[in-house]
Amino acid sequence: MRIPANAATPDMIAPLFKRLLTGSQPAPFTDSWDFLSRAVWTKDEASGTIRQFPGNIIWEETGELQYGYLREIINIIEREQLIALDKCRRMMITWCIMSWLLYDTLTQPNHANFVVSKKLEDAAYLLGDERALGVYRRIPDDVWPNKPQLEWTGKDGMGYDLLSCPSTGSYIQAVAQGADQLRQFTASNVFFDEFAFQARQREAMTAAKPTIDGGGRIIVVSTPELGAYMYDWCYGEQ
Repeated sequence: MRIPANAATPDMIAPLFKRLLTGSQPAPFTDSWDFLSRAVWTKDEASGTIRQFPGNIIWEETGELQYGYLREIINIIEREQLIALDKCRRMMITWCIMSWLLYDTLTQPNHANFVVSKKLEDAAYLLGDERALGVYRRIPDDVWPNKPQLEWTGKDGMGYDLLSCPSTGSYIQAVAQGADQLRQFTASNVFFDEFAFQARQREAMTAAKPTIDGGGRIIVVSTPELGAYMYDWCYGEQ
């Protein structure tokens, strides 16, 4: 029997059966930016105030998005395989990327996503209630009535080591800095947070390279640190 070239593979079919069993439905969003704009509510670190992600706030004078750079970041992430971003505080870049990884985990089949910080506890914090898990909990029921179930395990400080979605088979895992940590995994997406302050940056990037070779992406974000490998890498001095 000849199998059509476009036939669904077992890896494609399994998540569909899981959705049928769990009762979850396809995401009611046109794309990831639509999810960020309508479903994501963040928490201001200074005041503790819960605010909707500013995806649709418009400058009255120009009619342009006030936070248009965040949309451009999402466009770049989904277009490129290797992304490096300088940031400063309160730009919401980490919120943006963690929310994007959450959406990827809830909607894409069998994705292995990793968040790398200087310490495991720091990476776990980004998976916890102050970031990704908090975003998940605050998704309005009227925006995503039957959102997929998310499970969290490995309590570590103020966060968790693992967020997993049974219906998609995808997950986000917290990882501490170091090349040896990354060599253990095959990743769909790797997010290095505050990379300029991590040790052995060059070795870590080398260890993460199979992610790109396998069709995945690496997202590197940090506040600038003069003399760091990331600084020289971004500004062409190496």
